Amino acid sequence: MVNETSNGLDSGSYPIRSKEGTGGAYFMLDSTGQNYVSVFKPIDEEPMALNNPRGLPLSLDGEGLKKGTRVGEGAFREVAAYLLDHPKGGHRMLSGNAKGFAGVPPTFIVKCFHSAFNHPKDAIVKIGSLQKFMENNGSCEDMGPATFPVEEVHKISVLDIRLANADRHAGNILLSKEGEGGQTVLIPIDHGYCLPESFEDITFDWLYWPQARKPYADEVIDYIKSLDAEEDIALLKFHGWDVPPKCARTLRISTMLLKKGVRRRLSPFAIGSIMCRKTLNKESIIEEIVQEAEDSVLPDSSEDAFLETISEIMDCHLDEIARSPS
Repeated sequence: MVNETSNGLDSGSYPIRSKEGTGGAYFMLDSTGQNYVSVFKPIDEEPMALNNPRGLPLSLDGEGLKKGTRVGEGAFREVAAYLLDHPKGGHRMLSGNAKGFAGVPPTFIVKCFHSAFNHPKDAIVKIGSLQKFMENNGSCEDMGPATFPVEEVHKISVLDIRLANADRHAGNILLSKEGEGGQTVLIPIDHGYCLPESFEDITFDWLYWPQARKPYADEVIDYIKSLDAEEDIALLKFHGWDVPPKCARTLRISTMLLKKGVRRRLSPFAIGSIMCRKTLNKESIIEEIVQEAEDSVLPDSSEDAFLETISEIMDCHLDEIARSPS
């Protein structure tokens, strides 16, 4: 994918800026100039960044469009979503480029230069995320969710809950058809707002799809049981992203919630509802859990002690939810 993109640029193929989204995203062509091979998102063209081409105001305090995110970190989060989308067969580190459980397209950090990028002043080499272009039949926004396979919706839910995705809507789940029978496959993209520093803006459009109320299959539960937040944090560091402490805490808590939830046979809807606010001004259950833990521990307590307190409070909430009629 990287080589194909480079060959396309060397052959004179012009990047095509996407008309959608709030940041600069460019469809990159192969050497024939006829086929899309990747999508490049420069860091300096992210929403509210210095060279954003959409006219969004510059962030004054560094916070991104979503609470708990930082302008200029979207590319790292895009790559993180790919790296942490471990294949069914095992850890991403051991499985190389195998397709991940949720099917996040291969994504890497690259340097790229072209005059077609947004250069208000002097043209510069840009750093950003490069994601494999996926052939598709549109997005989930283009049709109702009733016909989506349960397992496809569930794989997206696992990814989003675990990464505390603050921007999952129907428009950033692509639809594709595979095999002779034309089976519907959902492809998650746009993960620049995952792993935020807080849970304030978590959003899952799939929460209200009928498939979300179905229980997870045993195969999915086994996959969730295999997840390890500490290994994930180490993997991201190995690949060059030393995850900020607050973001690492988010990953630890959301992974804990997912694992504890499936242990009680809770549905994606039940677990996802814990993470999402019902109204803008009412905190979600996970926010309440975090606040209760912060109020309970001493100021100088270790992260392990804090997470143990989170675990105990979370157990109480989950047990109550598990006992409630569905």
